[in-house]
Amino acid sequence: MALRANVARCASMIALGLVISTIGCQEEKKPAAPVADAGADAQTGPVVGGKLGEALAAAAQAPPAQSAGPKDAAAGGPPETGIFEPAAADAAHAPTAAPKIELFGDGSDPKVPLSYAFAGGDERKTTLLLQVRAAQQGLPPLIVEIAFKADKAKDDKKKADKAAEAAPAGQPVVVKLASVRAIRGDVPAELKNLKDSVIRYRLQPSGIATDLAVEYPKDSNPGIELMTGALMDAVLASTVPLPDKPVGVGAYWMVTDRARSSGVDVLRYRVAKVEKLDGKRATLSLEVRQYAANTALGLPGLPKDVPVSLERYESRGKGELEVGDSRFMPERGQIALVMQSLLKSPNQPAGQQLVIQTETKAALGAAP
Repeated sequence: MALRANVARCASMIALGLVISTIGCQEEKKPAAPVADAGADAQTGPVVGGKLGEALAAAAQAPPAQSAGPKDAAAGGPPETGIFEPAAADAAHAPTAAPKIELFGDGSDPKVPLSYAFAGGDERKTTLLLQVRAAQQGLPPLIVEIAFKADKAKDDKKKADKAAEAAPAGQPVVVKLASVRAIRGDVPAELKNLKDSVIRYRLQPSGIATDLAVEYPKDSNPGIELMTGALMDAVLASTVPLPDKPVGVGAYWMVTDRARSSGVDVLRYRVAKVEKLDGKRATLSLEVRQYAANTALGLPGLPKDVPVSLERYESRGKGELEVGDSRFMPERGQIALVMQSLLKSPNQPAGQQLVIQTETKAALGAAP
């Protein structure tokens, strides 16, 4: 009963009235608390330092900064509020553009090629230990068995047209939840249908994912949508795209793309570094930094008739992954993603700040 009550609270906590009372009313003169440290430094600084940190900060600035960038952006850096103007976000990385991979160094010898190689018809099952907190409430930790399957390509040249020829590269992949169980006790009733969620996207062997689509169960609810979104965040953020050339220890690269995270359209920057090689497999450290592409917030459970938008946004993450010859995504690893936002609404009481925070932790291939 306690678990069910907790899920019910989490599913309804996003309603603006509860945002004011349970997510965190703060005096206006007090600044919003910084996001819990996930390996990054200052609030608006890059995730990593040195040459790579400078590259990350430079990449986050939409050119030309003086005309397209946010007015409060520091010269040569990302927007201070963590929120791009829509035009500046599109200039930095268009919503439909493929992820951009920049290799800054290929490391020392020996070097090995890395990929998530798979073919049409291939399947893989793995487990994910998923833990989500939202608005100071924690959903019960779940062990999710994920089933990947690559659709076989259809050879139908007669129906090919210009639109089909211009379609993104990659193999169609279907992700289903083979089973969902709680670490302790039963899965709460509100999440029973979570296992009926389906995720579809196109994936290249390099790890570039496009055309993401989600199918929720017929009897879905905000709790299911919140957990499905967290699952997608964990799976796709950890499937970091890989360089097209062999790399060795010390190699590092940055991936820039657009994504949807905790109800926010974001510009996502992921920095990966090869920490260790073991045969054909590499252990990568991963740093994630995300910036809002606009002020819209669409977190599950937020009432559609209550206007609310982002005023400040901060999101970052950290992980460790093992990649090399595993299909669809890393063989194993862990990742943590944290988001904190300062909201504004015409309905908020004077002198109060509305703050919401979400945290997702996932361990791949390590569930008990």
